[in-house]
Amino acid sequence: MVDSIKVKINAIFFDIGGVLLHIYPNRMIQYISDATDISPAVLKKYFPSDVHEHYERGQISDDEWFAAFKAALPQPNCLKEIDFWRAWNQLLGQETDVVDIVIELKQNYPVWLLSNTNSRHIRNEIDGKYAFSQLADGTVYSFETGYRKPEEEIFKIAAGKAGADPSTCLLIDDNEENVAGSKSAGFVALHYRNTTQLEQNLESLGVI
Repeated sequence: MVDSIKVKINAIFFDIGGVLLHIYPNRMIQYISDATDISPAVLKKYFPSDVHEHYERGQISDDEWFAAFKAALPQPNCLKEIDFWRAWNQLLGQETDVVDIVIELKQNYPVWLLSNTNSRHIRNEIDGKYAFSQLADGTVYSFETGYRKPEEEIFKIAAGKAGADPSTCLLIDDNEENVAGSKSAGFVALHYRNTTQLEQNLESLGVI
């Protein structure tokens, strides 16, 4: 629960996956499993998380990410690039009803997207296909900045791009580590769990 303390907010930053957009990691894994006959458990075990971080920092290309993923799996395997990218898109689902809150907040505040993500999802799936991408006044993406949440640097970049003091920036994120990281950078932050809770917390802050 958030204490009922009114704060001055000049910019509001929304996480994407898990807040504005339903995501389905298991659906992605199952698609690859069906294409390769490698079990979901094995795919999760060998998922190259370290390389994925490099991908989200914009340090490797789409081709390099696919090659690294394929190489990380038990060898030999029959994973085809076309199946991999189809699976990659299976990760993204429909918008959540938090988008309605974005529409309401946009009447009085600049709203921004602040996400750990990759260029392919943004370029091929997010931009132009989802309402929230059109509502945002600006974006701060890990693959463009070279930093990922919860690193303080990405929050400093976000505040700078918004032209706002960090103390007047609000982050809404479903990841507690990201919430903590943003607070360390001086942000106000809310840990998103569900829409009802978010509305109550925003009311407590005097934002809506």
